Amino acid sequence: MRIRNKAYAKINLSLNVYNASNGYHDLDSVVCTIDLYDEIIASKRKDDKINLTMRGIGEDVLSTTNNNAYKAAKLFKETFGVKGVDLKIVKHIPLAGGLGGSSADIAGVLNTMKELYDVEEDVKPLADKLGSDSGYLLTGGYARIRGRGEVVTPISSNLDFWVVLCYSEQGVNTADYFKKYDENPTTEKPSNNDVLSTAIENGDLLGVTKEIGNDLKEPAISLCVEMKNNLQALKDLSPLSASVSGSGATTFAIFETKELALWAADRLRRKGLNVEVVSTIIPQNLKNRKKLFKN
Repeated sequence: MRIRNKAYAKINLSLNVYNASNGYHDLDSVVCTIDLYDEIIASKRKDDKINLTMRGIGEDVLSTTNNNAYKAAKLFKETFGVKGVDLKIVKHIPLAGGLGGSSADIAGVLNTMKELYDVEEDVKPLADKLGSDSGYLLTGGYARIRGRGEVVTPISSNLDFWVVLCYSEQGVNTADYFKKYDENPTTEKPSNNDVLSTAIENGDLLGVTKEIGNDLKEPAISLCVEMKNNLQALKDLSPLSASVSGSGATTFAIFETKELALWAADRLRRKGLNVEVVSTIIPQNLKNRKKLFKN
């Protein structure tokens, strides 16, 4: 039997940073999954080996045994005493883009192996060991995540909207973003996450866009001129809101309709920018999210 699942990316609608300690920061962030995903394909093995192959975006820089998808498979196997697995991951989520690509792969591998080996136990403790957004991405949808990503509060909503993602070729190390932030930490947070969560629950898109913000935006655009230019290019097209996702190199803008998002993306492509149009998505609401095959 072979199982195929989708591991969805996320965007940070808000990201408030608190309490730097021992090289770590506490975060309070409202996130949602988007219709951009890596494909996870898994088959059982009769021995204890884990074979992982990856192709697509970033295949030239991803190693096999050292990446987080392999670590997730290994931790699952050791925790639940199952046999090995053949894994294939088809990458679509850009690396180091602030879209949770590595964490999505962790969650995708854990979910897929849980299904493959019919394991009923909760795998969130495993996910939390491996990646800050991985526990959340086991289910996706709207949520508020706190601490170092391990405290996940789902937000019930069927709100959907369209987003233009603008990718940067130039990246900056996440540690550098936080170091820059620590030089001048903000006391007034860019987002009121209580208000934002309520707006999402109520399906209030305008209310949501009023609370979009990221404490790492100013450090990011000060360290990466390309991101600064991309963000301004998005703002020039009059979206409802525009910001930076996570601590990565992706900027995004929210538009009122799909047509406006497609129009904006076309304008940006004509300027030579690397953009993609996506919508928000709630994976647990999707039917036929997985596909089962018999060898």
